[in-house]
Amino acid sequence: MAQSVAELFLILAIHPSKGRIAIDNIHFRYTLTGAVLMDSLGNKEFTIENKRLIPSFSRNGDPVHDMVADRIMNSGSKRRISFWINRLTRRSRFIFNEMVARLEKRNVIRTDHRTFLNIIPYRRFWFNDKSIRNNLIENLRQFLLYGRQPGKEDIMLLGLVEASRSYRLLARERGEVKKMRRINGGLLKGDIMNSEINLAIREVQAAIAASVTAATIATHSSH
Repeated sequence: MAQSVAELFLILAIHPSKGRIAIDNIHFRYTLTGAVLMDSLGNKEFTIENKRLIPSFSRNGDPVHDMVADRIMNSGSKRRISFWINRLTRRSRFIFNEMVARLEKRNVIRTDHRTFLNIIPYRRFWFNDKSIRNNLIENLRQFLLYGRQPGKEDIMLLGLVEASRSYRLLARERGEVKKMRRINGGLLKGDIMNSEINLAIREVQAAIAASVTAATIATHSSH
Protein backbone atom coordinates (compact mmCIF):
# COMPACT_ATOMS: atom_id res chain seq x y z
CA MET A 1 0.00 0.00 0.00
CA ALA A 2 1.32 3.45 -0.90
CA GLN A 3 2.43 5.57 2.04
CA SER A 4 1.24 9.12 2.62
CA VAL A 5 3.77 11.93 2.64
CA ALA A 6 3.39 12.21 6.43
CA GLU A 7 4.02 8.48 6.83
CA LEU A 8 7.11 8.68 4.64
CA PHE A 9 8.43 11.55 6.75
CA LEU A 10 7.90 9.52 9.93
CA ILE A 11 9.65 6.51 8.37
CA LEU A 12 12.60 8.76 7.47
CA ALA A 13 12.69 10.25 10.98
CA ILE A 14 12.96 6.93 12.85
CA HIS A 15 16.57 5.86 13.44
CA PRO A 16 16.77 2.20 12.34
CA SER A 17 19.33 1.07 14.91
CA LYS A 18 18.39 3.29 17.86
CA GLY A 19 14.63 3.00 17.49
CA ARG A 20 13.89 6.64 18.24
CA ILE A 21 13.24 9.85 16.34
CA ALA A 22 16.49 11.12 14.82
CA ILE A 23 15.31 14.72 14.28
CA ASP A 24 15.29 17.24 17.13
CA ASN A 25 11.95 17.62 18.86
CA ILE A 26 10.97 21.09 17.64
CA HIS A 27 11.78 20.44 13.98
CA PHE A 28 10.11 17.04 14.10
CA ARG A 29 6.84 18.13 15.72
CA TYR A 30 6.21 21.12 13.48
CA THR A 31 7.30 19.34 10.32
CA LEU A 32 5.10 16.32 11.07
CA THR A 33 2.12 18.67 11.36
CA GLY A 34 3.13 20.29 8.10
CA ALA A 35 3.39 16.86 6.50
CA VAL A 36 -0.23 16.12 7.44
CA LEU A 37 -1.26 19.39 5.76
CA MET A 38 0.86 18.46 2.73
CA ASP A 39 -1.23 15.31 2.35
CA SER A 40 -4.45 17.31 2.60
CA LEU A 41 -3.12 19.72 -0.01
CA GLY A 42 -2.22 16.82 -2.29
CA ASN A 43 -5.77 15.49 -1.88
CA LYS A 44 -7.13 18.93 -2.87
CA GLU A 45 -8.82 19.45 0.48
CA PHE A 46 -7.75 23.07 0.59
CA THR A 47 -6.28 25.77 -1.59
CA ILE A 48 -4.13 28.75 -0.65
CA GLU A 49 -5.01 32.33 -1.51
CA ASN A 50 -2.85 35.20 -0.26
CA LYS A 51 -1.12 32.75 2.10
CA ARG A 52 -4.47 31.89 3.69
CA LEU A 53 -5.97 28.40 3.75
CA ILE A 54 -9.30 28.00 1.95
CA PRO A 55 -10.72 24.65 3.18
CA SER A 56 -12.95 22.07 1.52
CA PHE A 57 -12.41 19.14 3.90
CA SER A 58 -14.67 16.11 4.27
CA ARG A 59 -14.38 13.64 7.14
CA ASN A 60 -13.10 10.21 6.08
CA GLY A 61 -12.88 8.28 9.37
CA ASP A 62 -9.13 8.63 9.86
CA PRO A 63 -8.54 10.10 13.36
CA VAL A 64 -5.74 12.50 12.33
CA HIS A 65 -7.47 13.64 9.16
CA ASP A 66 -10.80 14.21 10.90
CA MET A 67 -9.21 16.11 13.79
CA VAL A 68 -7.54 18.45 11.30
CA ALA A 69 -10.70 18.72 9.19
CA ASP A 70 -12.91 19.55 12.19
CA ARG A 71 -10.60 22.20 13.57
CA ILE A 72 -10.10 23.96 10.27
CA MET A 73 -13.70 23.70 9.03
CA ASN A 74 -15.08 24.90 12.37
CA SER A 75 -12.93 28.02 12.32
CA GLY A 76 -14.85 31.13 11.48
CA SER A 77 -11.92 32.84 9.80
CA LYS A 78 -9.61 32.21 6.89
CA ARG A 79 -6.27 31.70 8.61
CA ARG A 80 -2.70 31.65 7.40
CA ILE A 81 -0.99 28.30 6.92
CA SER A 82 1.48 29.22 9.68
CA PHE A 83 -1.44 29.73 12.10
CA TRP A 84 -2.72 26.21 11.48
CA ILE A 85 0.71 24.62 11.74
CA ASN A 86 1.20 26.28 15.12
CA ARG A 87 -2.31 25.43 16.32
CA LEU A 88 -2.31 21.82 15.13
CA THR A 89 1.18 21.16 16.50
CA ARG A 90 -0.41 21.40 19.94
CA ARG A 91 -1.85 17.99 19.04
CA SER A 92 1.47 16.64 17.81
CA ARG A 93 1.52 13.81 20.37
CA PHE A 94 -1.89 12.64 19.18
CA ILE A 95 -0.79 12.91 15.52
CA PHE A 96 2.41 10.97 16.24
CA ASN A 97 0.69 8.20 18.20
CA GLU A 98 -2.00 7.72 15.56
CA MET A 99 0.56 7.57 12.78
CA VAL A 100 2.68 5.06 14.70
CA ALA A 101 -0.44 2.93 15.13
CA ARG A 102 -1.12 3.22 11.39
CA LEU A 103 2.38 2.02 10.51
CA GLU A 104 2.10 -0.81 13.04
CA LYS A 105 -1.17 -1.92 11.49
CA ARG A 106 0.55 -2.05 8.10
CA ASN A 107 3.39 -4.07 9.63
CA VAL A 108 5.95 -1.39 8.77
CA ILE A 109 7.17 -0.97 12.36
CA ARG A 110 6.71 -2.57 15.77
CA THR A 111 6.81 -0.79 19.12
CA ASP A 112 8.95 -1.92 22.04
CA HIS A 113 7.57 -0.64 25.37
CA ARG A 114 10.26 -0.13 28.02
CA THR A 115 10.79 1.58 31.38
CA PHE A 116 13.69 3.60 32.73
CA LEU A 117 14.59 2.60 36.30
CA ASN A 118 11.38 0.55 36.24
CA ILE A 119 9.45 3.81 36.63
CA ILE A 120 9.49 6.04 33.53
CA PRO A 121 7.91 4.46 30.44
CA TYR A 122 9.34 5.06 26.97
CA ARG A 123 9.12 3.45 23.57
CA ARG A 124 11.44 2.28 20.82
CA PHE A 125 10.31 1.73 17.25
CA TRP A 126 11.80 -0.96 15.04
CA PHE A 127 11.38 -1.57 11.34
CA ASN A 128 10.13 -5.00 10.38
CA ASP A 129 11.85 -4.49 7.03
CA LYS A 130 14.64 -1.90 6.99
CA SER A 131 14.61 -1.83 3.18
CA ILE A 132 11.51 0.39 3.33
CA ARG A 133 13.52 3.22 4.88
CA ASN A 134 16.66 2.42 2.89
CA ASN A 135 14.75 2.60 -0.40
CA LEU A 136 13.15 5.89 0.65
CA ILE A 137 16.56 7.40 1.39
CA GLU A 138 18.01 6.11 -1.89
CA ASN A 139 15.09 7.64 -3.78
CA LEU A 140 15.68 11.05 -2.17
CA ARG A 141 19.40 10.81 -2.89
CA GLN A 142 18.62 10.27 -6.56
CA PHE A 143 16.87 13.64 -6.64
CA LEU A 144 19.46 15.48 -4.56
CA LEU A 145 22.70 14.05 -5.91
CA TYR A 146 22.14 12.36 -9.27
CA GLY A 147 19.82 14.63 -11.21
CA ARG A 148 16.62 12.59 -11.22
CA GLN A 149 13.56 14.84 -11.55
CA PRO A 150 11.04 14.69 -8.67
CA GLY A 151 7.27 14.53 -9.01
CA LYS A 152 4.70 16.38 -6.92
CA GLU A 153 4.78 14.06 -3.89
CA ASP A 154 8.57 13.92 -4.09
CA ILE A 155 8.69 17.72 -3.95
CA MET A 156 6.43 17.62 -0.89
CA LEU A 157 8.81 15.25 0.87
CA LEU A 158 11.85 17.25 -0.20
CA GLY A 159 10.19 20.35 1.26
CA LEU A 160 9.82 18.49 4.56
CA VAL A 161 13.49 17.46 4.47
CA GLU A 162 14.40 21.15 4.10
CA ALA A 163 11.98 22.30 6.81
CA SER A 164 13.21 19.69 9.30
CA ARG A 165 16.91 20.14 8.38
CA SER A 166 17.21 16.36 8.10
CA TYR A 167 19.79 16.14 5.30
CA ARG A 168 22.20 14.30 7.60
CA LEU A 169 19.80 11.35 7.58
CA LEU A 170 20.40 11.05 3.84
CA ALA A 171 24.16 11.65 3.77
CA ARG A 172 26.75 8.90 3.49
CA GLU A 173 29.90 10.95 2.95
CA ARG A 174 31.36 14.21 4.19
CA GLY A 175 30.26 17.15 2.12
CA GLU A 176 27.00 15.58 0.95
CA VAL A 177 24.83 17.55 3.38
CA LYS A 178 25.94 20.91 1.98
CA LYS A 179 25.54 19.70 -1.60
CA MET A 180 22.08 18.25 -1.00
CA ARG A 181 20.90 21.42 0.73
CA ARG A 182 22.08 23.52 -2.21
CA ILE A 183 20.47 21.28 -4.84
CA ASN A 184 17.23 20.99 -2.89
CA GLY A 185 17.05 24.76 -2.62
CA GLY A 186 17.18 24.92 -6.39
CA LEU A 187 14.51 22.24 -6.80
CA LEU A 188 12.15 23.97 -4.37
CA LYS A 189 12.54 27.31 -6.17
CA GLY A 190 12.91 26.07 -9.75
CA ASP A 191 10.65 25.62 -12.73
CA ILE A 192 9.05 22.50 -11.27
CA MET A 193 7.48 24.73 -8.62
CA ASN A 194 5.72 27.07 -11.05
CA SER A 195 2.31 25.39 -11.19
CA GLU A 196 -0.42 26.49 -8.80
CA ILE A 197 -0.30 23.29 -6.72
CA ASN A 198 3.48 23.43 -6.41
CA LEU A 199 3.39 27.07 -5.38
CA ALA A 200 0.99 25.99 -2.64
CA ILE A 201 3.49 23.30 -1.59
CA ARG A 202 6.11 26.03 -1.29
CA GLU A 203 3.77 28.08 0.91
CA VAL A 204 3.28 25.14 3.29
CA GLN A 205 7.03 24.46 3.41
CA ALA A 206 7.75 28.13 4.16
CA ALA A 207 5.12 28.17 6.91
CA ILE A 208 6.69 25.10 8.54
CA ALA A 209 10.11 26.75 8.48
CA ALA A 210 8.73 29.99 9.96
CA SER A 211 6.93 28.11 12.75
CA VAL A 212 10.05 26.11 13.60
CA THR A 213 12.15 29.28 13.74
CA ALA A 214 9.65 31.03 16.02
CA ALA A 215 9.41 28.01 18.34
CA THR A 216 13.20 27.67 18.50
CA ILE A 217 13.64 31.36 19.39
CA ALA A 218 10.93 31.11 22.05
CA THR A 219 12.57 28.05 23.57
CA HIS A 220 16.01 29.64 23.71
CA SER A 221 14.71 32.93 25.12
CA SER A 222 13.02 31.07 28.00
CA HIS A 223 16.37 29.77 29.31
